[in-house]
Amino acid sequence: METSKVLCLFAVLSQAAALLTSPPRIVKQPTAEELLFQVAQPGEVDKPFIIECEAEGEPAPKYRWIKNGKPFEYTSYDNRISQQPGRGTLVVSQPRDEDLGQYQCFADNEWGTATSNSVFVRKAELNSFKETDGPQQTITAQEGLPFKLTCEPPDGHPSPNVYWMLQGEQGQLKTINNSRMTLDPEGNLWFSNVTRYDASVDYAYTCAAKSVFRNEYKLGNKVYLQVTQTGISPTSNKREPVRQYTTRRVEKAWRGKKAELYCIYGGTPLPQVVWKKNGAMILSSQRITQDNYGKTLVIKRAGYEDEGTYTCEVSNGVGTAQTYSITLNVEAAPFFTEEPQFQNKAEGEDAEIRCAAGGTPEPQISWVHNGKPIAEAEDNPRRIITSNSIIIKDLVKKDTGNYGCNATNSNGYVYKDVYINVQSIPPEIKEGPENLVKVDGSEAVLKCRVFGAPRPVVKWMRDDVDVTGGKYNITSEGDLVIRGVSYTDVGRYQCYAKNKFGEKSAFGNLDVRRRTVITDRPENYEVAAGASATFRCNAHADDSLKLNIVWLNRGQPIDSEAQPRFRVTNDYSLLISDTTELDSGEYTCVASTEIDEARAQATLTVQDKPNSPALDGIECHEKTALLRWHSRGDNRAPILRYSIQYNTSFTPDTWDVVSDSVPAIDTSWSVELSPWANYTFRVVAWNKIGASPPSKHSDVCTTQPDVPYKNPDNVRGEGTDPTNMVISWSRMSEIEHNGPGFYYLVSWRRDIGGQQWSEQHVRDWRTTDLTVPNTPTFQPYRIKVIAVNSKGTSNVAPVEVIGWSGEDVPTQAPHNFTLLQVTTGTSALLSWDPVPPETVRGHFKGYKIQTWLDGEEDNLKEILVKADASSTLVTKFKPFKKNNARILVYNGRHNGPPSEILSFVTPEGKPGTVRSFEAYPIGSSAMLLKWDRPVEENGILTGYKIYYQKVSGTALGPLQERKKEIDPSFDRAKLAGLEPNTKYRIEIRAKTKAGEGDKFYVEQTTKAMVNAIPDIPVFEARTIPAKEGTAHILVRWRPSPDGHAGTHFVAWYKLRGHPDWLKTNEVTEDDYVIITGLEPGEEYEVKITAHDGEYFSTSETLLVDTTIDGPYVRARDERTATAGWFIGVMVALAFLLLVLVLVCVARRNRGGKYDVHDRELAHGRRDYPDAAFHEYTHPLDSKSRHSMSSGTKPGPESDTDSMAEYGEGETAGMNEDGSFIGQYGRKRRPPPSGQTDSASQAFATLIVHFIFFCAGRFTEDGSFIGQYVPGARVLPPPAPPAPSSPAPPTYV
Repeated sequence: METSKVLCLFAVLSQAAALLTSPPRIVKQPTAEELLFQVAQPGEVDKPFIIECEAEGEPAPKYRWIKNGKPFEYTSYDNRISQQPGRGTLVVSQPRDEDLGQYQCFADNEWGTATSNSVFVRKAELNSFKETDGPQQTITAQEGLPFKLTCEPPDGHPSPNVYWMLQGEQGQLKTINNSRMTLDPEGNLWFSNVTRYDASVDYAYTCAAKSVFRNEYKLGNKVYLQVTQTGISPTSNKREPVRQYTTRRVEKAWRGKKAELYCIYGGTPLPQVVWKKNGAMILSSQRITQDNYGKTLVIKRAGYEDEGTYTCEVSNGVGTAQTYSITLNVEAAPFFTEEPQFQNKAEGEDAEIRCAAGGTPEPQISWVHNGKPIAEAEDNPRRIITSNSIIIKDLVKKDTGNYGCNATNSNGYVYKDVYINVQSIPPEIKEGPENLVKVDGSEAVLKCRVFGAPRPVVKWMRDDVDVTGGKYNITSEGDLVIRGVSYTDVGRYQCYAKNKFGEKSAFGNLDVRRRTVITDRPENYEVAAGASATFRCNAHADDSLKLNIVWLNRGQPIDSEAQPRFRVTNDYSLLISDTTELDSGEYTCVASTEIDEARAQATLTVQDKPNSPALDGIECHEKTALLRWHSRGDNRAPILRYSIQYNTSFTPDTWDVVSDSVPAIDTSWSVELSPWANYTFRVVAWNKIGASPPSKHSDVCTTQPDVPYKNPDNVRGEGTDPTNMVISWSRMSEIEHNGPGFYYLVSWRRDIGGQQWSEQHVRDWRTTDLTVPNTPTFQPYRIKVIAVNSKGTSNVAPVEVIGWSGEDVPTQAPHNFTLLQVTTGTSALLSWDPVPPETVRGHFKGYKIQTWLDGEEDNLKEILVKADASSTLVTKFKPFKKNNARILVYNGRHNGPPSEILSFVTPEGKPGTVRSFEAYPIGSSAMLLKWDRPVEENGILTGYKIYYQKVSGTALGPLQERKKEIDPSFDRAKLAGLEPNTKYRIEIRAKTKAGEGDKFYVEQTTKAMVNAIPDIPVFEARTIPAKEGTAHILVRWRPSPDGHAGTHFVAWYKLRGHPDWLKTNEVTEDDYVIITGLEPGEEYEVKITAHDGEYFSTSETLLVDTTIDGPYVRARDERTATAGWFIGVMVALAFLLLVLVLVCVARRNRGGKYDVHDRELAHGRRDYPDAAFHEYTHPLDSKSRHSMSSGTKPGPESDTDSMAEYGEGETAGMNEDGSFIGQYGRKRRPPPSGQTDSASQAFATLIVHFIFFCAGRFTEDGSFIGQYVPGARVLPPPAPPAPSSPAPPTYV
């Protein structure tokens, strides 16, 4: 039994070993190119190197080496060469010269032999310069000519890098970086042109060679350069281009290597090089650049596409342009176009190893089997060998082995070693499907990596049903790919693998969630540097997953703490403040969960002013200069134009613009030069952001002197007094002098035939005028001013102008100054007789009409009228004022005497705007308006008009008018009937009989609707004039703009000490009400209630005295009481009084109510219990909301809320401005001392008291409880509601 177990275990182990067997496989090997090493010099430390070789295989491979085609036994080299344990890598610890050679490694086991690359191992060295000419030499060069410094670099491997340096006397070194000096590949230094500054003073020229591998350099001989100066100005010493060094006409480049084409030309100025390929301009890119200031074309990694004809065009503005063409051919060492692959196969299958290679020349392919040429391998009739493949049919175990493909040509080789491993293995699932969670619409990959020989067949099933085709795809590795996953794909998946030796299964689950979607995507943003940029981003994800949103810039997360200018807001927007040009780029919003992510990109373009242009040079000619430049970047905003600026030695600190609109496509421009000046120029680039910094300034252009090219401008002649003439002109700047010895030649003569020219030289070029004395008054002269310098007078003819000698005061005033018609309050038509022109004694400019008001003569207004006019309409008068006017004539320097004064009064005009206007919201539907009277009333104000309209954004609604015009004495009003929480534009216009004045408007918003008790109202009350025998009280509500004032109010009043309150109607449209028909000389208690819907509040109570000041009205004749007619009237009145008393007694005995009560019932009104005010427990009828005053106000309401309406037929005393005299009325005076009222007065008083007595109301027990007051209703005093009834609004 134990023996059988051991046998089973041995069988399992043997099968496992069979599964792991494999021929060797090279995993590390030397490069196909050469391998360099260094040999230590005396005193140096050895520098070891290794030759790599490492392979995998089962069983583990053994290693062997060959050198120069022969077996290499490293053990024979003492301990200087060793092999790393478990690897084939050779370690050379003490390199020697004899280590040079060709090395190759082989790895063997019982299943095959793997072969590495063959590498040439070579010694790196750098020799010294040849001391042929001693330690230093001196060479002479001529200024302005091309020149060459020759260098013979030392031998070395690899070839050293050669360059030139400047070496000081103390050995200090300095590099050379000059556009005129270029190094060729052979190490020679070429001067495009020699300048005097190239001469050796403190430094000598030295050729240096550096070995990059050895990290050492050698210095050549010192060369001292002497420059022979020509004596010609450097800017005038010009030479056409001449060829110095160029790449050979047919050049070879190697694929994947750097290629450099040289085109070095000399000349003065420095020649410019333009490269073309096959006739087309070459643009610099990341792969093709220019070096040595354009003299070298560099191809970083050459390819077949770079073959062609390259032409360099060279020019410097002197002579003809030069061209040179180079034909570039590209060759390549072999490279695989189809690499051979490792093969794991089962017995009975076919194996094919394919190999294809490219290269120039065409490479040859040879095959290697187990380290030997295929020709030396054992014959196999099932093996077929072609030029690029090996095919073995019906594999058996012994076909296992290594095969190598070697492609070679004259430029090198490429080699790869692979194997065919024949095995018999049942299926194994090395990596089975996992439980996946994916989002809808994504791609799900369920892995099933199987191994077996022969290769197992893989199938996939879900719930025991095969899945294949359509959205399902099984890869060659056995994975199941589901495209566009949906919720129907949720389930358990089975991977099933089978070959002829067995079968295997593995399971995994797929769950699907809602995918993450970016709902608010960022958009491309273009912004000027310094401004802020904002990218928005938001997303939705599956509810079961945590969503995270981050921002990336150039693929890296943005760290807001490290970069405080970058801030992510609460809504995931990215805010970039104070942007710079470096912020430009792509920004990515990444919305991710643990299973998916969504991305959205947007590009930020930060535009800035252009970089300063680079000035390439200037060509100076006799009268022009040609400027050349090129752009150095537009900073993402295209250049729109260039401007060329200049300065001269005359104004060295000032830059003027000579050309401001040079097209952006131009890189050269010709500018004109003035004679006798030293010019320097610079260029500025413009884009939509602004101007670039200026370029560096150019070399100086000097011009020779010449005559002036112009004469002074703006020549004029006019006198400063009646006896002179001042000739003036514009100063000519120094740049316009064109030469030394500049002066002005001023000439003049009377504009009369036969007069001779007088002239004078003005030597100071800064002077701009010349005074000619002793001239007759206001006479014409011919004048000319000529520019002159040492070369002569200007080359343009001077312009003769007419000037005039000095003007004098006009002698005559206009006569017959007449007011024809007053047309409006501000305008009147005036006329006059013209004055004779000779009396003007100067340039007849016209007439001046001066106007002023009495007392304001120091504040004249002047109206200018043309000289040919004899009447005009003046529109600058003040309305409703006494205006004064006069007229005078004026010339260029003086006013004439004024005419007689006209005085007249203008009619009323439209008023100006009010001085101030404010609106305060009260409640939710009203505004309290306050204003100040206009500064310019322009008449007698008749009132104010209020207009209003809704404001919605920038749109205005229809204009509406407040129903009532406002009394001119008022300075505030209420505007009601507005909508809650709405913005209004409210305007006010003052008004006279001439019409409405200019508007003054404000905008204000009403408050929102609030259901709350109004604030306790504040009000004022005072007595105003009324008809004799009655009194009025003006009650004005003073709503506060703050808090909750309510929407309207009601006024309450009663005689002091009387129990019954009377009230007015609801006041909704105004902020005041007038209580009429009160008894004078009494004290009334007054209060108001503020209302808002069902809520109200009550003010404090004020005590108002209705005593009125005024004249005492007496009878015309004190003897009236003794007149017969008066006695008859008194008897009749006594009889009527007796009848009236009887009627009253009868009605009182019946307990009936007075006729006022009957009228109340006739109008549908009835008495209410004394427990509460009817108006507090029942809503007022709708009609009551439209009346602002008491019930006795006569007739329909007029358009004017004038308090004169309440005077009941009499006009109360008023000032001229419409205000009331005194305390709004007249108080009654008592009779004079010692006098008593007449019988008629006493009787009249008795009658009045009796009428009021009869009109009174009695209770059922006969007591008197009140009296009827016109304009009010008698109401019981307020009382709290009964507890059993529903709670009414609280009385505050």
